[in-house]
Amino acid sequence: MEEMVSPQTLCSQCNTTINTETKFCTNCGYPENGTEKEQATYHAQKVMKKSQVKDDQKRIKSARNTLYWIGGIFFVSGLFMYYRLQDNAILVTNIIVATIYLVLAYLSKEKPFTTLLSGLLLYILVIALNAIIEPTTIFRGILVKIFILSFLIKGVYSASQNAKDQ
Repeated sequence: MEEMVSPQTLCSQCNTTINTETKFCTNCGYPENGTEKEQATYHAQKVMKKSQVKDDQKRIKSARNTLYWIGGIFFVSGLFMYYRLQDNAILVTNIIVATIYLVLAYLSKEKPFTTLLSGLLLYILVIALNAIIEPTTIFRGILVKIFILSFLIKGVYSASQNAKDQ
C-alpha cells in the first residue's frame, strides 16, 4: 500500500521542516504560506520584541547597579555608625546586609527576576524594621528611599517581562 506523503519545505526563518500546506511554522510561528501583510506583521513584531528585550536589559542592569550601590551604602553607613556609636551589633548587621546585597547583585546576571525581587523585599524589610525600632527613620532620606525603590521595582518588572519573552 502506498502512503500519501505531504510535500515539505523549510521555514525561511528558522529552517524547520514544515508541511507546504501549513500556513504557520510550528517552531517560530512565521506565516510561511501566509499573506505579505502577515509576514510583514511577523517581522515588525520580531523587531519590536527585540527592542523591548534591549530596554528590559538596560533596566535590569540599572537595578543590578542599584543593588551594588545599596550594598556599598550599608557598608559605609555601618562603618560610620560604628565609629559614631561604638556599637559592634550595628557594624556586623550592616556588613551582613551589605554582603547579601553584593551577592544578590552578582547573582542577578544569572537569575535577574529572583535576585532583584529578593533585593526589593529585603530593602522594604530593612526600612520597616528601622521604622519599628525608630519611627522617625521612615522620613529620613525619603527621597533616596523612593529613588532606590523605583529602580528596584523597574528592574523587577523588566526582569519579569524579560523572562516571559524568553
